[in-house]
Amino acid sequence: MKNVVKKLVVVMALVLSFGVSAQDRREKMKNATPEERVAMRTEKMSEKLGLDENQKKKVKEILTAQQKDNKTTREEIKAEREKARVQMKANMKKQHEELKAKLKPILTEEQFKKWEAMQNENIEKGKERRNHKKR
Repeated sequence: MKNVVKKLVVVMALVLSFGVSAQDRREKMKNATPEERVAMRTEKMSEKLGLDENQKKKVKEILTAQQKDNKTTREEIKAEREKARVQMKANMKKQHEELKAKLKPILTEEQFKKWEAMQNENIEKGKERRNHKKR
């Protein structure tokens, strides 16, 4: 019985240490510079595939080029998202102004002021929700 417990403890310790080391590698990769990531990937490929020095050099060049292409693509996507966000915001503002223009002749002046206050209140609630989500 004692042997089984000892074996179980040893196995658990190994499993936990493996999980921690995998987590450490992910953290290192996450916090690494692009050059460090390329070096780590090249080294890992070298270990797993048994690359010679010439192959390592070529692999490193390819991975570096890929890293640059990926960065460019990410920047383009980010710019497109920002452009789409600005466009959407402008469209929504235009639609709101059109709505105001359509409601103003229908509502009394008091009703229209209440409606505008309700709109402003909803805007503030939305801002609060967005700020709360960011935390």
